[in-house]
Amino acid sequence: MRTLLTVSSLLFATALLGCSDSSNQQSAGSGAAPQPAPSSLTVVPTAAPEGAAGEMGQLVFRVTMTEPQPEAVSVSYQTAAGTASADEDYLQTAGEIEIPAGAIEGHIAIDLIGDGQEETAETFTLQIATSDNVTPTATTVTGTIANDDTACNMPFSKDPNPWLVNGADPLNFAHRGGVTDFPENTLYAYAEAARAGADVLEMDVYQTKDNQLVILHDLDVDRTTNGEGNVVDLTLAELRALDAAYWFVEGAGTPHDRPEQDYTFRGIASGDKPPPAGYSAEDFRIPTLEEALARFPANLINIELKPDLDGAGDYEQQIADVLRRYGRFTDVIAASFVDEAANNFKAVAPCVYTSVPLDQGTLLVLGAIGDGVMPPVPEHITFQVPPDTSQIGEQIPDDFFLEVVTPDFIADSHAVNLAVQVWTINSCEEMLRMIDLGVDGIMTDKPLLLEAILSTPPDERQCD
Repeated sequence: MRTLLTVSSLLFATALLGCSDSSNQQSAGSGAAPQPAPSSLTVVPTAAPEGAAGEMGQLVFRVTMTEPQPEAVSVSYQTAAGTASADEDYLQTAGEIEIPAGAIEGHIAIDLIGDGQEETAETFTLQIATSDNVTPTATTVTGTIANDDTACNMPFSKDPNPWLVNGADPLNFAHRGGVTDFPENTLYAYAEAARAGADVLEMDVYQTKDNQLVILHDLDVDRTTNGEGNVVDLTLAELRALDAAYWFVEGAGTPHDRPEQDYTFRGIASGDKPPPAGYSAEDFRIPTLEEALARFPANLINIELKPDLDGAGDYEQQIADVLRRYGRFTDVIAASFVDEAANNFKAVAPCVYTSVPLDQGTLLVLGAIGDGVMPPVPEHITFQVPPDTSQIGEQIPDDFFLEVVTPDFIADSHAVNLAVQVWTINSCEEMLRMIDLGVDGIMTDKPLLLEAILSTPPDERQCD
């Protein structure tokens, strides 16, 4: 955090230092007003669907400060055109908001102009200025107008396959945002992983009791939050009340047996502890899928589809609908261990890139062993697999072992235009081995470690 002295505080300090007459000096108990702590201010980039033709949408930027101020803080803003055109895609706007005294958060809303044209996402910038004691972390921030007009009833072309790296380094998939590095499946985790250089944000999506799509890996909230119960039995409001970083310990994930001081993010979600600079309490709660799409419009995303637990049959359709509204098709992969979920999703969202589901993938792997040939799989774009069967767990007999990711497997997959993305690789040695084998993506709980390796010249990469 940068520290700035205002003109008044400089004059105040000079007066104190230059006064030798004790009669002019004020004691600690004289009632002198303390100087407010300088604050940084962050405006979070965001996206929103444009809306239908003849309708107005709205894109809302969240504004956060690191320190509350004793007086209201003015934040002035002005829009500037990018690929989006003023008064055609959005309303040219200049204005000012006030963050009340003692508060640390505000919002800036920009009106969007809907249309019915199929087009790529468009962007504009917001130029920011603040009062003296508050310093923006950036003076411009990007707003993305998502295209919500493209129909999703036909497959996009997968030739060439955009997820093949073609001999370059593999993509860094931040598994749940980085289970070991950050509080998993939180907006904070995804933002930090992206800032560190992760290429793909991997997230799990469940449906709540009131049919909202939330990002959470487990069937229940017990392991990661301060709550109890299954996601399908809880409403979004009930889930929002939980602390999604409650059990997180940096470098260890979510152990429940550590001393209180190890849970460094505990209490941010509830407002009992201030958030890191540029973040708010919201970033440490269970997020919705829509919030993630709004927050990360320019990041590749991998969605793991879960079972439709309530049996209503609308889970896959809901995901397809929100992806369409945000224009997220070829920069998203939908994958699942549940073949029913994968097949149902493909039926309602043929335009979204998908991974080979578990049962079909198992048959392909077994069929390609030895002199076998992998048949074309035109409906999918990627093959997400473990390095070997030891990661699959209870589904595999204890006495069975098969190395899945081999040079032949990679070659066979590439021959039928499938990218090979491997899960879940957490050791330096395994990361280097996967890189040497030529995989297209590595899913890891430790995106910081993988990024450090990938940022090192190939001939200098080694493990300690």
